[in-house]
Amino acid sequence: LACGDRWREDATPPPAPTAEATAEAVSTATPTPTAVATPTPPPTPTTEATSPPTPVAEASPPEPAATTAPPLLAPAPTSTPPPTAEPPPQPPPGPFVSIQAGSNGGCALTADGEIVCWGRGGYSNPAPGRRFEVLSWPCTIDGAGELVCWHEGNPPSHRPARTPPGRYAAVSTSGGHICALTEAGEAVCWANYSCASGDAPPTSGWPGEGEAECWAGWTDGATDAPPGRFTAISAGYIKNNGSAANSCALAADGEIVCWGANWFGQSDPPPGRYTAVSAGGDRACGLTDGGAVVCWGRGPDAPAGVYTAVSVGWEHSCAITAAGGAVCWDGLFTYMDPPDPAADRYAAISVGQGYACALTEGGEAVCWRAAEDKIATPDLTTGRYRAVSDGQWHTCALTDAGEAVCWGWNDDGQADAPPGRYTAISAGFEHTCALADTGEAVCWGDDYYGLTEPPPGRYTAISSGSRHACALTDTGEAVCWGWNDDGQADAPPGRYTAISADSEYTCALTDAGEAVCWGRDGRWQTEPPQGRYTAISAGKGGGCALTPAGAVLCWGDPRWGSISHAPPDRRYTALDVASGHSSLHGGRSSLYVCALTVAGEADCWGWGGDGAPPGRYLAIGASADRACALTDGGDIVCWGNVWYEGWPFLY
Repeated sequence: LACGDRWREDATPPPAPTAEATAEAVSTATPTPTAVATPTPPPTPTTEATSPPTPVAEASPPEPAATTAPPLLAPAPTSTPPPTAEPPPQPPPGPFVSIQAGSNGGCALTADGEIVCWGRGGYSNPAPGRRFEVLSWPCTIDGAGELVCWHEGNPPSHRPARTPPGRYAAVSTSGGHICALTEAGEAVCWANYSCASGDAPPTSGWPGEGEAECWAGWTDGATDAPPGRFTAISAGYIKNNGSAANSCALAADGEIVCWGANWFGQSDPPPGRYTAVSAGGDRACGLTDGGAVVCWGRGPDAPAGVYTAVSVGWEHSCAITAAGGAVCWDGLFTYMDPPDPAADRYAAISVGQGYACALTEGGEAVCWRAAEDKIATPDLTTGRYRAVSDGQWHTCALTDAGEAVCWGWNDDGQADAPPGRYTAISAGFEHTCALADTGEAVCWGDDYYGLTEPPPGRYTAISSGSRHACALTDTGEAVCWGWNDDGQADAPPGRYTAISADSEYTCALTDAGEAVCWGRDGRWQTEPPQGRYTAISAGKGGGCALTPAGAVLCWGDPRWGSISHAPPDRRYTALDVASGHSSLHGGRSSLYVCALTVAGEADCWGWGGDGAPPGRYLAIGASADRACALTDGGDIVCWGNVWYEGWPFLY
């Protein structure tokens, strides 16, 4: 949402607009789908509006004769193949005795103590010919117990980094800090982008044996190692400007001790006896003496089973099963599938940032990369579809048999349509809702504030917003559920014929054809002009509706495209206002309207509304940077960001 959306101290009340038409409204219970056309970069918004804009409306054009509609051919969807994923960098032949994965490559240690690196990102051996016994790039420990670290990203000449004096037995590095264990089992931690900078610390030299002094940086206490004797140590990644940085160590008695950030409980390990520990920043996992993997902090639990090793990376976690296989979980927008079946049993594993590696029992290294959690687009030219709805990051359709089919991003399960027969479907931000043929509402995906738990009842229409959803009962009442911080789920009493949910507000049509909106009113988006309408759609920054004469009237923030751009001078039968942020244009809002003319042609206007292909369509929807329409032949045509490129994010 735009900055200052809540600020209206100097706003004046909106003028009462003239009713768009006096004809009786044509009621509809069809939910407004969500979809989008390829966005163009919006212009920089100008000064703040201090009074509501005059609604943009079209004069009602005369009814065209039925015989004047030109014959239009429905185009086939684009045949351009989806982007091909680059194969992950693979390590050279071994054998190796230890391994560490980075973001797009890694390093391993041979039995002769040589460091072997591969991939991109500055991975290379900084000390050819020197023997090491412990590796955690960019730090190593040689045979004399000396800790040696280098600055990252400076090949081919790596500069040695400053390290605390002493003799060490173990070291663990992350993106923001380093932790090591002395030969006596004491934990020492320091910030690698401060202490390793080579600059002199506030006090001269290191404070003393087994201790380190750090300054600057965001470590949230992750470098404040507690006293004690430990057998293993793990430095977690720094995330969210340090809000997730933590460290964990395994005590001599098998207990796990963690310190640093604890926003998600990542520094509160469950009691028990463990044999290994791995910290990831906002979560951590330990291996119990019974072989179970126990995780705490942010993220899902590990799959049940018996394991021999565990590693927590930036987003993903992986473990080695008792049978020698690898299992991975977590991942916000991506997932990891280790090679299956493996060429040999795995003995060690390391997870970095979207990249993981394992060592077989024979010492060979095998690596894999995270894949985007998407469902491939099905064949859209079968002529078997009867409805389509385009969410911000995924698209759903209904077949002639009433089956739900979804594709696109599936990081929250929003594209995992459950089996059943449906009569309507609406794709939201990271969830989807549909109406079963029994009239019940069924939702799946992100369960934010109970979003996938609609109230029981029989409904005739349904609409998925960003974090809330709404439906109309068979008696015309509006029922909403989910996120309600701005009152967007507080439906006023009344009888309605259509409903449309956006992010922070909702609009509906009464049985008299009047528009009613509720929720956040930072830019007059909940103040529709008086009049009678036949269809309504709530979008980013404002809404639009169709008059009985087929004209489009919009209201809300005048800075955004759906309001500032006048609609074409044509007669329309359906419309949808785009909502959300474009993943292809730096997160800018893509605010435009798509509508269908009486001849079935598609028009899109506003920011990013160009490029609707010619054809004859029955339904259309608009979302952040993509649009989809249903042809009169039962095919689906999509344009814009049809490969769902970019990363999902909430607006």
